[in-house]
Order: sequence, then structure tokens, then C-alpha cells
Amino acid sequence: MFNRTSLLLIVTLLIGEPVQAQESGGMRQRFQRIKESTFRILVAGKAAGTGFAVATDLVATNFHVVQQASATASGQTQVGFAATIEVQLQDGRKLPATPHPSVTGRNLQEAIGKDVVLLTVGSKTLRALKLGRFADISEGDALYLAGYPLGVEQSIVTRGTLSTKWKTSGYLGQGGTRDVAWLDVSMTKGNSGGPVVLVSNDPDRDAVIGIANFSLNPFAQSAEELAGIAAAFPGNVAIMGVDFKKFAVIVGAALASQSHGVGGCVAIDYLKVPTQ
Repeated sequence: MFNRTSLLLIVTLLIGEPVQAQESGGMRQRFQRIKESTFRILVAGKAAGTGFAVATDLVATNFHVVQQASATASGQTQVGFAATIEVQLQDGRKLPATPHPSVTGRNLQEAIGKDVVLLTVGSKTLRALKLGRFADISEGDALYLAGYPLGVEQSIVTRGTLSTKWKTSGYLGQGGTRDVAWLDVSMTKGNSGGPVVLVSNDPDRDAVIGIANFSLNPFAQSAEELAGIAAAFPGNVAIMGVDFKKFAVIVGAALASQSHGVGGCVAIDYLKVPTQ
């Protein structure tokens, strides 16, 4: 007569691994793959956001991650690419990066408006993620994303769902409208530029459908108000032995960097990856 262990062994041999074990193994594979292809973006040597490989020598990110503003001779503000951009790999190596020709010159305005750019790096060894289409995902579909929140040395992968698709104006008022989506997933500063991946039935068919782009921060107004109060205070004011201005700066920065568990992405379709 078969005991419980014998029956379980027979069932496993006949139908394979339990569903829970299969799902767990699939997520481990997904997390490992996305981490290998997601990098920290540095501007002037400082962490600025996230990027991910779309070819062996190409990295995608947001324009606002690598932007730099400067004043023209007439006193107007001009926005362009930062002078020094680097891609930091998981092993700590830093690769110099330059804007790809597809996002410079006459293409710059569109890149700014869509807030999506390509960077060329000094490597031919990056592992590219598979790219899909924004139309591939629907409201309620499962997804995951990876990024480097500011202040964290390791890449963080989070899971969630796509909540709402909509259209919004272009970044800095450029380029008309663009397709974006709210995501029910935690995001904070530093995640910008990271890949947002649609979960499919097979991990090998998962594809990037968007680029992490913005987050909902209900504390932003409080941070601005705190900064205004601190600016109005005279110097050397201490509350319970703590310098108020320093306290306000620390707390204000903490409030400004928070996310409310809701992030957003811009459609991957705006990324123009040249055929290799």
C-alpha cells in the first residue's frame, strides 16, 4: 500500500514540479536576468538614475537622468546632455557613455519630449533585455522592474501590476503627448530609467514594455513648505538642541525622496534601437 510520500513522488514524476515550485524558479530566473542587464547611471561621478542594456553596447535611460542645464549668453536656460556620463556595471566597473546619434542634433527635441534616450558605451559585452511594445500590456497585467534607488548600492527588483494607461504632455513641454502608465509598484528617486517588464507565461518571452519615469510623492508639497519655513528662520536657531535649518534640510530631503507605492513609466516604443 502506498504511503503519502510514495504518492507524492509518483505524482511529481507524472506531472512535473508543483506549480508553486515552477513559479518560484521562474521568478528567480527573471530577477537574475534583469539584474544582469540593469545598471546605475552616473553624471559627473554621482548617482543619477538607472539604465538597462538594449544591445551589447547600448544602454537606454531617461533624458532627465542625464540632462544638464546651462545659461546662454542671452540669459536663457538651455537643456542638453551632461558633459560626463558613465554606466556603472554590477561588478563596479565604470564605462564612459555618450549620447547615441539617434538622440542628438535634430533628434534631440524628440528625445527630450519623450524623455527617452540611448547611450553608447565602451563595451560589446552587455546582455540585452528583450524589447516588446507598450500595446502588449493591459491594465491589470503583472510586471516587474529593476533600478538603483539613490542611496542603495545594489539593484532592487520589485513586482506589481499596471494600473492605468493614459497620455500626458511631453517632458519640459516638448514633443506633444506621450503614452505613459501608472504602476502599482514602489518606486523612488534613482529608479528613473529602469526597465519595466511584462510577465509572460515563459520567462524567456518576458519583454520590456516601458521605462520607469516618474513616481507619486504626496510629501513633495510638505517638503517645499518646510524649506520655506527654514529659509525664513534667522540663523543659529535650535529646537531641543538641534539646529533647525540643518534639521529642515535633512527632513525635507527625506520627504522629497519618498514614493507612495505608485510609480509610472513611459512607453518603450519611443526608444529607437538601431538594427545590428
